[in-house]
Amino acid sequence: MTEAHVPDTTLAEARIRELEAENTRLRKIRDALIAHVESGSSRAPDPYAVFEHSVMLAEQVRERTEALNQLMDDLRESNSALEQARAEAEQANHSKSRFLAAVSHDLLQPLNAARLFTGALTEEGLEGRAAGLVRSLGSSLEAVDHLLGTLVDISRLDAGVIEPDPSSFDLTDLLDNLAREFSQLAADKGLDFRYVALDGRVWTDSRLLARVLRNFFSNALRYTDAGGILLGCRRRDRQLEIQMWDTGPGIEAHQLADIFQEFRRVRPGDAPPDAGLGLGLAIVDRIATLLDHPVTVVSRPGKGSRFAIAVPLITSD
Repeated sequence: MTEAHVPDTTLAEARIRELEAENTRLRKIRDALIAHVESGSSRAPDPYAVFEHSVMLAEQVRERTEALNQLMDDLRESNSALEQARAEAEQANHSKSRFLAAVSHDLLQPLNAARLFTGALTEEGLEGRAAGLVRSLGSSLEAVDHLLGTLVDISRLDAGVIEPDPSSFDLTDLLDNLAREFSQLAADKGLDFRYVALDGRVWTDSRLLARVLRNFFSNALRYTDAGGILLGCRRRDRQLEIQMWDTGPGIEAHQLADIFQEFRRVRPGDAPPDAGLGLGLAIVDRIATLLDHPVTVVSRPGKGSRFAIAVPLITSD
């Protein structure tokens, strides 16, 4: 089966503009000459010559109009082909996502079993090299579980399997629990963790919101080597903005859009590699879109970053 020729869209549009401009110019010349003939002015050239020239110009306009119509047909065909290719790619991606979402339990079950067996071996009181091997095996299984779980999560989001279940709740209860979790993790890395609470009832899915905040923190923890992390809130009209500040390396302005794309990680040139997939903020973007909660990021290279998500605030009025 031969492939259909798809013209370059940009070149076709530029050619169309050129032909339209040429048609406009020729029509003006033709109309001016016809006006001279009809006016019968003594200064006008030979009427027949003017008429003959006008006919020639009209033919040129017709030819360029046909060329313009052909280019427009090609452009429509090109756009149709591109749209079909895009639809096929989206369908393939959706099928992949639904497959991963459907088999997620089967994928994770043997891994969870292996982690249980490793835990049982650890409790056997092994010593020396055997104990070290079991610990290494446990760490490797934990890393694989995290990576596979992240892939399954984004596949379930893309497949539309996850549906939000919003409710009214006191945000302080959720943030207090997360703050205790984050504080310990930051201390393990030698970082300061500060938490500024703010009372308020919100309307959202608490489970998905917690996932967004954990991903914010995980991102801050991964890239912050000195200083600290701050979790706080700020009221903005009828919304409550939950903010995560860090003193990491920061992000260049032209790279801010890239950090929410799959498998894209913006790292300083001297940063050591890590085992992440670059899906944490892509998951944040998917969840924020699902919940219709705006996510913003502000960053200064060498100073740090601030990630925030705004949730609907329930007011008494």
